[in-house]
Amino acid sequence: MGKYQPLTHYLEATPEKIWDARFSEVEKVLGFSLPPSAHAYAAWWANQEPGHSQTRGWRDAGWETSQVDLASKKVRFHRRRRGASLASIDPKPTGPNPELLERARRLSGIEDRDVLLDAALTEFVHREASRRLAELGGSMPDFEAPARERPDW
Repeated sequence: MGKYQPLTHYLEATPEKIWDARFSEVEKVLGFSLPPSAHAYAAWWANQEPGHSQTRGWRDAGWETSQVDLASKKVRFHRRRRGASLASIDPKPTGPNPELLERARRLSGIEDRDVLLDAALTEFVHREASRRLAELGGSMPDFEAPARERPDW
């Protein structure tokens, strides 16, 4: 049994879709104090894959974290939506652009909305990390990248 398994069990048994928790509530569920890094760094609460042991504690239960507030010692846990189809996209303006999602689906052949968004965000992160590395001089300080071409869609 992993150190954060009590959190997994708690979240699996929670019927709500969102749990706004104080760090003290998380500690109560766990039965021990969170490490100092949980109080000092929002990155401790990140949802990275494959993730640290604490991340597996909530991800194994199908949850993610967001809205980490270190000053108030609060974090939001919310259920992940997996397997949502593009047909079920909520047309609210706060969500992803439905037309852009449909175009990406046609180009990639990926039907699952969440898988498509994960793939797009992964590519975006790789591109931006590469760009920043190049700006810092990277491993080839004399390299000059050609101007990026943008498709006319």
